Amino acid sequence: MKTGVIAGAFDVMHIGYIRALRECADNCEYLIVYLHEDPSIERAEKMKPILSVAERIETLSAIRYVDQIITYRLESDLLELLESRQKIDIRFLGDDYKNKSFTGDNLNIYVHFIDRSHNYSATKYKQMIADSINERANVV
Repeated sequence: MKTGVIAGAFDVMHIGYIRALRECADNCEYLIVYLHEDPSIERAEKMKPILSVAERIETLSAIRYVDQIITYRLESDLLELLESRQKIDIRFLGDDYKNKSFTGDNLNIYVHFIDRSHNYSATKYKQMIADSINERANVV
């Protein structure tokens, strides 16, 4: 059985995530999602998740492409997960990581890059929501 992994915060679920998870599932028989609790802890440029870890687990659990969810706090924890997993056949990353350094890039795990040329982004949607609220506040 071919095991695949994808890591991320998976906050504010949108069609881009669904398409990415489907692509992952199309390329492995067992998909593990490594769920980042809060990427903003180590990377100031990342937004803090809006949904709790429990809410994101519940959402991901409802998606038929996902077989298992494992949470992690820090990038060092992700590296440990990648190193300690007995068999990972394929790792999924957005194609924005091509030719860039990423956690676990030194490991002997095949990487399948997922097309990110679409216009879907949790960060974009969070900003759109904030802008909408601000516009409404300025009207009232």
